[in-house]
Amino acid sequence: MKHTLSLTLLAALLLGGTACQNLPQRNFGPYVGPFHNIGNVYLAPSGLPDTVRRVAVLPLIPSRGNRDTERGLRSMQAVFTEEFARNRRVDVVTITADRLQRMFGRPGYYADEPLPFDFLPRLRTETGCQAVLFAELSTFRAYPPVALGWKLHLFDLESEELIWAVDEVFDGGEAAVANSLARHIRKSHASHQAAATEILVLNSPREMARFSIAEMIPTLMKKIPQVAVNPAESNSSQKVSGEPVTEGPNPAPLPETPAETEENPPPVPTPVDAI
Repeated sequence: MKHTLSLTLLAALLLGGTACQNLPQRNFGPYVGPFHNIGNVYLAPSGLPDTVRRVAVLPLIPSRGNRDTERGLRSMQAVFTEEFARNRRVDVVTITADRLQRMFGRPGYYADEPLPFDFLPRLRTETGCQAVLFAELSTFRAYPPVALGWKLHLFDLESEELIWAVDEVFDGGEAAVANSLARHIRKSHASHQAAATEILVLNSPREMARFSIAEMIPTLMKKIPQVAVNPAESNSSQKVSGEPVTEGPNPAPLPETPAETEENPPPVPTPVDAI
């Protein structure tokens, strides 16, 4: 009896020790964090105007001189268009590269370059949109850990002023991004499938694109502006070619110099009793 009891206690201790060794190996990050917060965002003080109901989305373009983003452009274009259309705030009008080529002779434009003189008026007339979104794929790493970077600029087609800008990189090698991505997967997939697919999906550029766009869209709907630390908002307005841009308030007029005072002396008052 004592021998049997001793064996039972020994087995319980061994099982308990094994469980304690396995417990720290579980990843609780998707439940407790830390989680990723988008920081490099600009939103106009008035937020997204109520008059903006339709947005023309220009073709996604690669970062200048970045071969990785050029290779990932085709696969990311479809995901970007599909996910941005889920915003539930504005209607999206997709401007394809072919259509842009027919209209202006080029398949894509960057937000920081001069535009044709009739670009914004013609875009507004032919699409019926009130705003235009410039989209740039700034980072693309398809191998683990997956990483994606976006530069987005939303301009008002009427005033040509910047409404919203994001310049953000989502690197799956960072714990906060990985936790947020895993949490997104668990919420968007069925609970009984999430655990089985999590490892595969974490290394999917498409899933990273869906997650990152879903994270960025709410920053457009906020009414409280966030000032960017990098020049995501440097293009405060998108002017067409030939229009000078003047930033800042007009300078105050210079004070009148003594020379000018001497050249125009005040008239000498005439005495009342003078004839």
